[in-house]
Amino acid sequence: MIVRMVLELEDVPGQLLRALEPIARFGGNIQSIIHQRTKKTPTGRVPVMLVFEIGDRTRLEKVLSELKSRRILVREVGERVYMLKSTVVIIGHVVHADMRQLIDRLNGIPGLMVSDLSLMMGEPGGESSARLSLSARDPECLRSAMRELGDFCRRKNLLLVPSEEEVG
Repeated sequence: MIVRMVLELEDVPGQLLRALEPIARFGGNIQSIIHQRTKKTPTGRVPVMLVFEIGDRTRLEKVLSELKSRRILVREVGERVYMLKSTVVIIGHVVHADMRQLIDRLNGIPGLMVSDLSLMMGEPGGESSARLSLSARDPECLRSAMRELGDFCRRKNLLLVPSEEEVG
């Protein structure tokens, strides 16, 4: 399952590590961290959004219990069950292709989430590449995503390279 969690951490060294340790201990795999140190909460803490994958609800409950025992403030917890994963690579003038629009459209497909985005820059003005990891509830979600990706890449004159596990 994929979990999105928002924490409020004290602005002192080591707090992020204290929050991440229970996730790792119970088998969680961090997918992204957004640490907004310059944007304090009304309590003077730092908001941190985590997205991670964890095996099941029992493990998530153990993570939450451990965070509570460490007096780490959990503001939000959202979970989604995503069983299928796929990765695609897009090659071309990716930086100029409005990737945000693509990600918003993909995340708008019910049961699908872009769980990771990596960008590899080329020479200035040259081509670049992006790797997108997709998580989906079912094969139809992945097929919808691949149609959307294909349309986007055709419109933007980009090369789409699906992974072997892509559902056809």
